[in-house]
Amino acid sequence: FGNSEFRLTIAPVTMRMESASPFQIRPATAQDMDQLCELAGQLLSQIRAQATAKDARRVFERTLESGDSGIILVADCKTGLCGYAYAAYEWRAEFAGETMDVVAVFVDLQWRSKGVGRSLVAALLDIARKRGIRRVSAEVHPGNSAIERTLESSGFDPERRTLWGLRLV
Repeated sequence: FGNSEFRLTIAPVTMRMESASPFQIRPATAQDMDQLCELAGQLLSQIRAQATAKDARRVFERTLESGDSGIILVADCKTGLCGYAYAAYEWRAEFAGETMDVVAVFVDLQWRSKGVGRSLVAALLDIARKRGIRRVSAEVHPGNSAIERTLESSGFDPERRTLWGLRLV
């Protein structure tokens, strides 16, 4: 994700889950770490990030150890993990409390267009509702129309803000 920001204001909604899905969405565990980092490595390479799968491991391990900093969900299929979503929690007065920032949603190439990404986003939104979060945001890298369609169909609206950054070395 990066550059365009999408936001969602949460309203209570009842979700209907399909029972015969070829994949299951669940919270990541320490046992998922190797496969999770392999998927993260693919995403980092795809977006030309300076970080590596080793860097992702540090972030994921910290997130799993501290359940209050964020959530990692995985899409588990018969052959292993086929996708993941990572979101961070942040408290902001501007939004009257806790917010959720969707940092990454990634689906393995052979599982794309099969509802995995949409299911990961839906599960994140369900968690946000249960936590009483009223604002969820996501940044999207330019040209990533697949995630933009997923976010829009999930109720997100584009929020045009200028994103500023500074890399500290």
